Amino acid sequence: MMLHTAKVIHPIHQVLVPYLFELRLLLTSKCMSHAYIVRQPLRI
Repeated sequence: MMLHTAKVIHPIHQVLVPYLFELRLLLTSKCMSHAYIVRQPLRI
């Protein structure tokens, strides 16, 4: 049973890991740009 589950999870895992990495990268850049935009008017 465990072996069968591992066989099913493995392809999903292979697809999901790069997707999650991409998503995290996108969120990080979004937050960074947002923080930059928020900080700009305060500096003036």
